[in-house]
Amino acid sequence: MGEVIGRLIDVMHGRLVPLEGVKSVMVHFRDREGEVERFYADVRRLRGVVTLYGPRGAGKSTLMRLMGEGIREVGGFEDTLFVRYSFAEVMIEEAHVSIPGVNEGSVREVINALEDAANGVSLNLSPFGLAGALVKPIILLSRAIRSRAELRGRDNVVVVYDDVDKFLRRYGGYDVLEAIANATADVITEHDAPVNAVFTVSDQAAVAAAGRLGSKGRVYLLWNLPRGAFEDVVNEAAGIMNVGNVDTELLWNLMGGNMRELGILAGNYNWDVKAWLQGVIMRVTAALEGYGRVREIKSISEVLARLIRKGKSAADAYGLGEFVGQPDAVEGYFNLLEENIMIYLGMPGCRYLSELPREPWVGGRFAYQIPAYYWALRAMIERGSVNVDSDDVIKVINKSRNSS
Repeated sequence: MGEVIGRLIDVMHGRLVPLEGVKSVMVHFRDREGEVERFYADVRRLRGVVTLYGPRGAGKSTLMRLMGEGIREVGGFEDTLFVRYSFAEVMIEEAHVSIPGVNEGSVREVINALEDAANGVSLNLSPFGLAGALVKPIILLSRAIRSRAELRGRDNVVVVYDDVDKFLRRYGGYDVLEAIANATADVITEHDAPVNAVFTVSDQAAVAAAGRLGSKGRVYLLWNLPRGAFEDVVNEAAGIMNVGNVDTELLWNLMGGNMRELGILAGNYNWDVKAWLQGVIMRVTAALEGYGRVREIKSISEVLARLIRKGKSAADAYGLGEFVGQPDAVEGYFNLLEENIMIYLGMPGCRYLSELPREPWVGGRFAYQIPAYYWALRAMIERGSVNVDSDDVIKVINKSRNSS
């Protein structure tokens, strides 16, 4: 199987993907060898509901799309059937079906049925109706595999519900995700279907809802790109856009390999790092302000003071040394998890598809989704005030660089 996976990765690495926010800039897909190997090793031997989560912009959707497209071109996946539904905010935006080794004309009826299933998903459905619409493809597949000679032997079926939390955010809440995932797990068991139903999510509330499945589900973590691959993408994008003097080390310390934020920097801010960083500071500030409003705390300064007191106590208890915003001391409190500033790494039974970097913004149980959040909060903690700007944050980064 290793040789087949190697060929799949080669095909994926040959793909050009749009830089988010700058659709006219196409960069090479990089890295992810370990993630593809680990993902396929598990889906070939297991079945059930899978939650694939990670920071917003880590590349979950891109990885799932390229894997689905790649297996159509690579020999050795004749036991596989790969279906991906990509969600928009009000409906399924795209349906893509890959059936390697089969003439599509001979199973066009099945493909059409799977694509048509996407049309049955909308905000107008009741929770019960939505659950029925989303499990329908699995029922269709389990029946087709048994009844159609062309599909017999397909014992590695992957159905991806990509960015489902984007839809559920508009639908009314993530409790529905738990119900849908439970219903999906029951249908897979009832029909003895060789299916892995993969829900890709980013919002922490959606992750928590999916995590309540217990033994019915599996959880996988996909992280941002590693440093070398990220810096290669930065240099490629900067070259295409004729941007010179890009500080790749600084961008690593601000973005930590997150492709969404790189696209926002290039497309929305024309590579102006300080202007982009000011937006990051505003996001952190807004999260703390939201915490204060809900708890009727009079000022954001008091929210920060409480965070510092709590963080110092936790850092001392955990033996982390001086408190500077370490993720395992902050622990996602003060609205930082809810606003996706931080992410929880300790989901029960979670399998890491990616190797996490050994950096100060990544802890054992918690991490900041991008390192800029860590540095912004650290600047606030060191100053004892939320009134910091981009220069203050960069000074904190440079001071840490020089002392390490």
